[in-house]
Amino acid sequence: MYHSYDFFLIEKSHLKDARTFPFQLFVHNPENKTFHLYLTGNQPLTKHLSTLLDSIIESGAILAVLRRQKRTFLKAQELNDTDVSSLANGESELTAAEKEHIMNTKYKEMYEEKHGPFNFQTEFQKACDTDNFDRLIEYAQIDFLSYIQTISHTMCLAHHFIRNFLVSDNYINRIVATSYFFTKTLNITDPESLGDVICGAYLANVGYSQLPLKMVKTPTNNLSRLEKKLFEKHTILGNHLIKKNHLDISERCKKIILDHHERTNGSGYPAMKAGNSIDTLSQIVGSIYHIFEFSTGKINGTKSPIRSIIVNIKNRNYQPGLEVDFGDDINYQLSELINTEIKDYKKVA
Repeated sequence: MYHSYDFFLIEKSHLKDARTFPFQLFVHNPENKTFHLYLTGNQPLTKHLSTLLDSIIESGAILAVLRRQKRTFLKAQELNDTDVSSLANGESELTAAEKEHIMNTKYKEMYEEKHGPFNFQTEFQKACDTDNFDRLIEYAQIDFLSYIQTISHTMCLAHHFIRNFLVSDNYINRIVATSYFFTKTLNITDPESLGDVICGAYLANVGYSQLPLKMVKTPTNNLSRLEKKLFEKHTILGNHLIKKNHLDISERCKKIILDHHERTNGSGYPAMKAGNSIDTLSQIVGSIYHIFEFSTGKINGTKSPIRSIIVNIKNRNYQPGLEVDFGDDINYQLSELINTEIKDYKKVA
């Protein structure tokens, strides 16, 4: 996926009388800010293609060349920076964030060439069966950092979290990485939503800091009635902390923090929301948190395999403290995570 800072703009006159070029030629549509490849390197600019290109330019399109091919372009066309207005005006200069984005994108490509395509379903099953989420966490960091961070304040914060904290296999990082990839399985792939999930997952239980430590460490099934009422206020307390400290995050991210314990059947808290009144991202983070909380004994004091928890959610098998109402789409995708058989993965792990 290309961005505007990947290119510099040129005029057709810069092509001179040449018919082949050692660089790729793109057409930029300024209305929807897209870039489309028009000529591959050394592909002849035939009379027909040249006439068609004139027509495209007359309709408002602009020619563009990849920044990384700038030197090749200038040498082939015998030009200097000053001959191309977009270069002469300094438009080709990259910001620190843009340079970091390009570096991270290239690193992701190199990682995938070395390790092969990443399949979340397969890797999640491996992680659960071996109790090792290193690969899942590592690739979540690499994949997310390939998104540009200057989209919003929430994306900047998500980048900060990912760079500094998503670096080892631990409880919270397992939840963050799984939530991130699980969001993608629901075809939610826009960077802003993914940034909301990252920040929401890291900050979901920030309200715990306002509760007695003993209460936080006690399995929720073992809390008294009054303790449960106080415990269930942690989402409101977390939301209050965010507002009090003027943390600049999106409203959708705030909803994740406030609503990740809401359930589609209306049994959740703090507002007993139901059905479509609960944002999908809140349900995603809530479902992944619940699975890991139940797996580690946070709910009933007994550790359980993640596979068995998902099976029980799928089949709606009742267990004290187990919640199963996360919405049809999420419940279906959860069951899909454990449906694919993995053969001989221990041999190649």
